[in-house]
Amino acid sequence: MTTHFWIALAAIFGVLGALQVALDWAVVSRRFGKYRVRTPGPDYLGPQNKWLNVSLNNVLALSILGGFLLRFGPDVLYPQWPGAAHLLGEVLAVLLLYDFGYYLYHRGMHHPKVMKYVHGVHHKVRFPVASESVFLNPLEQMGAFALLLGAVLLLGPISEASFLLMFFLYSAINIIVHSNLVFPHPAFRLFNFWVEKHDAHHDRFRYNYASIFPFWDQAFGTFK
Repeated sequence: MTTHFWIALAAIFGVLGALQVALDWAVVSRRFGKYRVRTPGPDYLGPQNKWLNVSLNNVLALSILGGFLLRFGPDVLYPQWPGAAHLLGEVLAVLLLYDFGYYLYHRGMHHPKVMKYVHGVHHKVRFPVASESVFLNPLEQMGAFALLLGAVLLLGPISEASFLLMFFLYSAINIIVHSNLVFPHPAFRLFNFWVEKHDAHHDRFRYNYASIFPFWDQAFGTFK
């Protein structure tokens, strides 16, 4: 893998961190707080518990990603620019395959026993904000990353550029859907769709299991 790949990956983490901080600030600010979908209730988990969980899960995610890239990167990522159409095709293919797997995985996480011991950790935060997008049981974090990187292995090799764009979209959408914010401007229509779709999931538990696309929930009758 090229030096440019690692530099671009570091830049992506910087952008994602800034996005998370900005959305966390906006949801409690006087200027943007009026755009909250819901006003969270009392924080019964405690900020220390939240930040410990979130920090450890971020370290776990970085470890999994780094291990995958060092072990499989040279085999599944090629450095040449693939062309715009090919790049978009590779990104879309990986995200579609991942999202289908995640739909089944997430729906399975709502089985009562799994919910109690694994996925229930995430749902303890009833109306999460952006930084709580990775408030998870570590086992759930590992499973989600295995689905994403497994999709790359199955469909690869893909270009380094495709991987970077795919990873940025995957991560940014996961932050956005937990932002608890919707903005009354047409430019934010897709942003708002993701937020409202996932808010319905956190509110009702039984709908909207897919992470990115609505197709899988629509196909299996769980879209709301």
